[in-house]
Amino acid sequence: MATSRKIALLFAAENVNAIIGWIALLFVARKMGASAIGEFSFALSIVGSFTFIAFFGFKMAHVKRISEGLDLGKCIGTFLSIRLFLISLMLITFISSYWFWTVFLGKEIYDIQTPGLLLTVVLYYIVFLIVGIMPATFSGLEQSARVAIPNIIGTTLRSFIFIAAAFMGLGVIWLARAYLIGIVVIGLLSLWYFRDFPISKPDSQTFNSYKIYALPVAAASIFGVLKQYIDKIFIGIFWTEYQVGLYFGVQRIALFIGTMALAIEGMLLPAISSLHSNRKDKEITTLVHDAERYVAMVCIPLVAMTIVWSSEIILVFISKEFLSASNILKILALVALVRVLNRPWSVALRGSDRPDLTSILSIFSSILSIILMLILVPKRIPQLGLENLFGLGGEGAAYAVLISEILVGISLRILCYKYLNILPKANFLVQIFVATLVGLIMWQVQETITVDRWFELLFLSGLGGLLFLSILSMIGSFNQKDFNFFWNTLNPKSMKQYVGEELKR
Repeated sequence: MATSRKIALLFAAENVNAIIGWIALLFVARKMGASAIGEFSFALSIVGSFTFIAFFGFKMAHVKRISEGLDLGKCIGTFLSIRLFLISLMLITFISSYWFWTVFLGKEIYDIQTPGLLLTVVLYYIVFLIVGIMPATFSGLEQSARVAIPNIIGTTLRSFIFIAAAFMGLGVIWLARAYLIGIVVIGLLSLWYFRDFPISKPDSQTFNSYKIYALPVAAASIFGVLKQYIDKIFIGIFWTEYQVGLYFGVQRIALFIGTMALAIEGMLLPAISSLHSNRKDKEITTLVHDAERYVAMVCIPLVAMTIVWSSEIILVFISKEFLSASNILKILALVALVRVLNRPWSVALRGSDRPDLTSILSIFSSILSIILMLILVPKRIPQLGLENLFGLGGEGAAYAVLISEILVGISLRILCYKYLNILPKANFLVQIFVATLVGLIMWQVQETITVDRWFELLFLSGLGGLLFLSILSMIGSFNQKDFNFFWNTLNPKSMKQYVGEELKR
């Protein structure tokens, strides 16, 4: 129950952040348009694609070693030293690449025209990476409240600046400045909770323990970061910042489902790592199955309703300008679902000291995504002699990611069975079938009812979710035990008590 409550807290916090960010995006989309959003998100993606240099798997190693009970001061000192060195290396690489492209080759980054935008985004990522040391430490100690509270406050401030920039016509540069100010506030708040933590001089033994875990996942870390940004980069290269803006806008909606994966990662990894170090294999199997089942129970109906009401969601929560991205939203919602359902299996392998297996999968899926994007996104690539390609733009990028994630999901379950003796269960297949049935019913409703207000959309979506749970209950897939689990996990009084106790430590 403790782990589930911590996951629920992180999930709730990330969804609060997503809702606040969504509201801000609504104002920006309607006041500044898709092109402004596209220019900003393209800048984030260009600089963000270099951040793989600052990761190299050491964040996961930090969480892993802390959860195993290594000396906290030495762990923090080691991770801090590694992260600062890698940030310096990242900056040198980015500056060299920028100089080579703009000075040596004499070219421009055509989708970024706002002066100072790239510099502000670079500063944001530097602060983001330094601040990331603290939530990674909190995650290793399974202190989800100390991760959640600063994020909510910082994201809220960032969103207010977004809205002010949209109404006052301050321009794209203030979207980047909002990100920078928000992460600085998150850092200051996190530092308050971090103030009593020991920081010791690193030693070779602690460093080697980090290196042993991190190096097998270093390549996967590179491809994982690139995978996070490559879709926007491809769309920006082969299309325009307008198409990037459409893609980025609807991708923010799919973020609601994807936040569950972040919550699972943050709390399930140290829990499984601790169980593995104590050789409690049966408990790991139970935890993985329960995580998949309950996560699916929450996320599958969300995805079903997003697919059914995709156009209405875009119209109500973004703007009419983004309606052409309705299919992209549907595909990205499925991507988010597959990623969430994959995460317990990925964490099981990494928590059981098999990060090498997830690394190979990550590399494979990233390469596959890039190949599929080269085929599906552009209309032509004359430099490679490729003509008459699919030219699907953002929709092609979404399909590429979906296909690769599905193959990863199948592979993860095979590997977990082979190396951890964890067999998949058919629970989520039943849930998908029920969600498909509910989706078909709601599709008939959608064809007969016009929805143009947010409360109508939420009511009908909630009705679909209630129908989903009712059918599961009728066939015995949702029982009193499940209800008690959710109630105990989400009980406001218990959650408040947990948060209060953790923050007072």
